[in-house]
Amino acid sequence: MAGFGDDVTEERAAEEQGAGGLGSEPYDPDMLAMVMDSAPSLFAVVEYEVAHPEIARVMGYGVSADEWVHVVSVDGKACGTFGTTEEALKPYGESDEVAARVVWVSPALALQKMLMG
Repeated sequence: MAGFGDDVTEERAAEEQGAGGLGSEPYDPDMLAMVMDSAPSLFAVVEYEVAHPEIARVMGYGVSADEWVHVVSVDGKACGTFGTTEEALKPYGESDEVAARVVWVSPALALQKMLMG
């Protein structure tokens, strides 16, 4: 795995990365708890065909915190800040043909993405 020594398995690297252990300084459990409690959630905005929901595409990615939501289009040319994820969907509109929804990125999926590079 790139970036880790030969004696470090992917599982061990994930554990250490998740515990703040791969940085230049280790963090105490209270600091990690504080960071995790306040960390924003990640999501994708997915547009899909109403008649065929399996036909879909990712339109943007977002970050949601307690009091704000920020979304950036996949091409990086559009962005916006909103109060809720429901408000963040409004620019995508909805019709009889297409609709948009939020798909949350779980911590496990984010970690898998980080490990895959």
